[in-house]
Amino acid sequence: MAMAATECGECLTTPRPCIFLHGMGNSNEEPTLQDTPKLTEGKFGDIHGHAPCCSEIKYAVVNTNDAGWRNDTLQQKFCDFSLQMSQTSDVEAGIIDNTIVVTHSMGGLVVAGALAKGKCKFSKTTSWVALSASMTGSMASDFLMDICSSEKGKVATGLFELVGQCPMSKARKSTIYQGEKYITPSIDAAYVAAQEAYRGNVSAAMCSNNFFGLFSSYSPRCILGGTIIPHKSKKNDALVEFQSCLGGLDEALFGTHYLDRFYKPQLNHADTAFLNGDGLFKDSQKPMKWFECLAL
Repeated sequence: MAMAATECGECLTTPRPCIFLHGMGNSNEEPTLQDTPKLTEGKFGDIHGHAPCCSEIKYAVVNTNDAGWRNDTLQQKFCDFSLQMSQTSDVEAGIIDNTIVVTHSMGGLVVAGALAKGKCKFSKTTSWVALSASMTGSMASDFLMDICSSEKGKVATGLFELVGQCPMSKARKSTIYQGEKYITPSIDAAYVAAQEAYRGNVSAAMCSNNFFGLFSSYSPRCILGGTIIPHKSKKNDALVEFQSCLGGLDEALFGTHYLDRFYKPQLNHADTAFLNGDGLFKDSQKPMKWFECLAL
């Protein structure tokens, strides 16, 4: 289960360029890759100083409000940005080579969808690290659909920071929960294909089963989200259930120590995006240390 290393100051494999692809909720759009996550509107924290296996760190900044995860243009942007990272990538053939691709939340679905459609593919020297991937969607979307179609049409203060407000964004609408009342056969088929691509390509994953997480400014909204949103399970990070994040992966792969390649921490959705650093005591609350120790 756990990797052998105990202290992780240096890379145990060959360092490669790393690209970070955020999830939904960012309205900015930048044509070039960024050196910091500053323009992602709080969708990623800064991993500098905790990434010995990254020879270079770049953040894509893409509008993930106005396009859902199945959108061809959005998927192509994620592919194109990833193809820029390594000189050995084959742009024409769409083969991403010698790169570490890190996704958070809906970003994982976008990449999985792109792989499933053949928009790009990973070579054997590329590793995909998926954080809180919403592989069967999120009940937050169904919750918001219900509210926005009701007479009230207003989300409780405190929750709207987490799930958005009415009218819903295209991105939030796109992550309706697989198997629930808003799903259609075509969206279900897209989920199935994305899950297969996820299972076949992901190298490491972080899937939380606890929405309390680290104490931070994000805590109140995440506790509210984990409690009020009608999730299928209390095992969720406020927005994404552990089961959704598994995407069909074997739960037995996951452990609660930061040395586990497949990590089941006690972290909320903001914590898994590296926004709040590490907890001081629990091995199950160290997302930065986990990334630092990954031997990909």
